[in-house]
Amino acid sequence: MASPLPNHAPLPATGSASILVVDDDALLRDMMHATLADEGYRVTEAEDGVAACECCDAALPNLIMADARMPRMDGFSMCRELRRPATAHVPILIVTGLNDRSSIAAAYEAGATDFITKPFDWLILTHRIRYMLRTAEMVEVLRSSEAWLRTARDAAEAADRAKSEFLGNMSHELRTPLNAVIGFARLMRDGLHGPLDPRYQDFAKIIADNGAHLLELIDDILAMTRASLNGLELVVREVHIGDIVSSSLDMVRLPAAEAGVSCTSRIDPALDTVHADPARLRQVLVNLLSNAIKFTDPQGAVSLTVARESDGGFAVHVADTGIGIAAEQIPLALEPFGQVEQGLARRRAGIGLGLPLAQRLVELHGGTMAIASEPGRGTNVTARFPPMRR
Repeated sequence: MASPLPNHAPLPATGSASILVVDDDALLRDMMHATLADEGYRVTEAEDGVAACECCDAALPNLIMADARMPRMDGFSMCRELRRPATAHVPILIVTGLNDRSSIAAAYEAGATDFITKPFDWLILTHRIRYMLRTAEMVEVLRSSEAWLRTARDAAEAADRAKSEFLGNMSHELRTPLNAVIGFARLMRDGLHGPLDPRYQDFAKIIADNGAHLLELIDDILAMTRASLNGLELVVREVHIGDIVSSSLDMVRLPAAEAGVSCTSRIDPALDTVHADPARLRQVLVNLLSNAIKFTDPQGAVSLTVARESDGGFAVHVADTGIGIAAEQIPLALEPFGQVEQGLARRRAGIGLGLPLAQRLVELHGGTMAIASEPGRGTNVTARFPPMRR
């Protein structure tokens, strides 16, 4: 679990703040030292850029005031040297008699935080220092918060990967024994090794049917896990959209009939073939249709429309006359294992993977999916697929 957001200790504008004064003029250094000390700052001195770097290695100041022209290492070279990782965020104020535009530009390009020319007004200088210290404090707070958020994000992503890998491994391990259960139940149901008592034959049918349903759920979990871990590769090719729509409707025809829901489809006459992974596109259509049927009451209707988009892609629209969903609950419906109906009072079966898996498969194609719904007014889901990527 990520640690709580760190409480960054505020840096006082005076008192404990330390300032390094860098100038080859000893008299000016002494004057700056005395004035800044009167303001409550802790002051150290260096006669040039080399000495300033050595001072920073020994103890990092909160702010550096430096002349531009100095022997051994001038202020510009010192700025460049101090922009290494350990001192990159220390504010540097260049205080110099140079006031031409090229010198000012050179200071900022070298890494100076601000620039003030001599002779300067001490009141303006002290206010400039306070401003730079407050700004540095805020930057440090942001850096600390950013680091904490990065750590928290990494921890959350690691936990999500671990969860997905666990679900994937468990689902894979469950498939083998479950296939055996389904296979033997069907053998008994069909009486391949001799007739059974009709009651036991019904029991075998129930076992086989429920096992097949559980296997479908496990396959959905595996597909969602692979999609979440980017382990699902698409095999995109040109496919006849009519064949995909026809086979998808065939797969939901029985549950639709059992629910008393009519299903219709319409394909844009100008749309013959599309570029997509046929198996995954069929899974998107089946998931959207199954979800619409599940949340539509008897005598209701579900329609599937496929149309060409203006950009050369295509869109899949699934509309139903079902119970609908409130706008604020749509994000929950798109979360893996998200359930709008909660608890034991849920009237509709499912583990909440139909819509999230469909959305993920659409996104893997480079497309988008949107839901428009209103309680009691039905739901419209639109999945948009881009044109073929060259």
